[in-house]
Amino acid sequence: MAFQSTLPTILCCMCGIPIPSNPSNMCVNCIRSQVDITEGIPRQLTIQFCRECERYLQPPKYWLTAELESRELLTFCLKKIKGLNKVRLVDASFVWTEPHSRRIKVKLVIQK
Repeated sequence: MAFQSTLPTILCCMCGIPIPSNPSNMCVNCIRSQVDITEGIPRQLTIQFCRECERYLQPPKYWLTAELESRELLTFCLKKIKGLNKVRLVDASFVWTEPHSRRIKVKLVIQK
């Protein structure tokens, strides 16, 4: 006779669907909607760019030459983001912006 252990099924405290018991008593969708894992990570940064020599300022006095959407520029942008050491970076990529725009957008996928 084999003993089979099963977790009791409870209702999610937010939406009421049946789920296996867990410490938060919430389903995965409700946890995702209630918990912000990006807290402490800034959403915008300012990077200094010289239009004449087309280089980026890496403080205090070093200028970095990098093409748009290059690996070097992505590495430079990721190093400028404070708080990434608290989470696990899964993926990072550039998001397309208008060519005349002076914005660089980076999409990050993180895990806690």
